[in-house]
Amino acid sequence: MQHRFIKTTNYIDCLEAMKELEKLPRDMEKMGLFYGNAGRGKTLIIEKIAIDEGAALVRTLGSWTPKQMMIDICEALELMDTGTTATLQHRIIDELTMNKRILIIDEVDTLFMNGKKQLLLMIRDIHDLAKTPIILTGMEQCDKMFKRDTHYYERFSRKVKMGDTTKHDIKQLCLNSDVEIEDDLVEHFFNKYGNFRPVKVLINALEEYCENNDLQSASLNTFKSSGVEKINAK
Repeated sequence: MQHRFIKTTNYIDCLEAMKELEKLPRDMEKMGLFYGNAGRGKTLIIEKIAIDEGAALVRTLGSWTPKQMMIDICEALELMDTGTTATLQHRIIDELTMNKRILIIDEVDTLFMNGKKQLLLMIRDIHDLAKTPIILTGMEQCDKMFKRDTHYYERFSRKVKMGDTTKHDIKQLCLNSDVEIEDDLVEHFFNKYGNFRPVKVLINALEEYCENNDLQSASLNTFKSSGVEKINAK
């Protein structure tokens, strides 16, 4: 199976939202919130976007202090990380302003769970002064948590709720296979599993079966005959 990045529906939605934030006028709010339950591919999506768009990606830590957060953001932006907390914050603001960098803060739930609202306010201040996009990502409850603070929530010009895996996503995964996965089998994978992880396991086993039997494609009948579905029954 080929290991190409799969441009899922969630990925496309997040990328489009980021592009829209970049195009907003300077005087408009440019914060984004990408959120969803586990298994939606958030980590892979933001890593891919950060690399392709030259964004700085920082993952939150429960042990963060205001200064340590600023140090970690400076490191992500490849800036000097020495000085007071205020000095570091101004250095970050200057970098984002001058070079129009995008900042992504991942797993922001950690700040809520550890009572770190002060850090969220510092991120907000960076956004307000730099006037460049800052995207926060987290689990589904993030949206409800931010709604409790109207002034903060209103800064999110773009929000993306990452949904379940779609049939399109499963089809894209199947296109990475070394054998052609026929439409009826794509449909079966989507209806029965609806998730990348078990389908990847099945495709890998199916590829081996097809290689041993000199098959170039696999239909639902081929899949049933192969017996590989027993893998997920164990």
